[in-house]
Amino acid sequence: MIEPYRVVQVCSPDGAPAPPEIAERFQGRAWTLRQLEERGVRITGAAVWYLAAGRDWVLKLEPL
Repeated sequence: MIEPYRVVQVCSPDGAPAPPEIAERFQGRAWTLRQLEERGVRITGAAVWYLAAGRDWVLKLEPL
């Protein structure tokens, strides 16, 4: 069974919101972890990271 997740927030490691052009790529949509990885998202034990515009962004997920 593949569990879907929704990206509820995209922000910098210090909590500042990501610019709309980055947040809109993921936020509010349902994804599997594999789909996120296929789009360049790094999933570690502690966080979910995305590199864009020369910075790391943290994706906050919630299970659906």
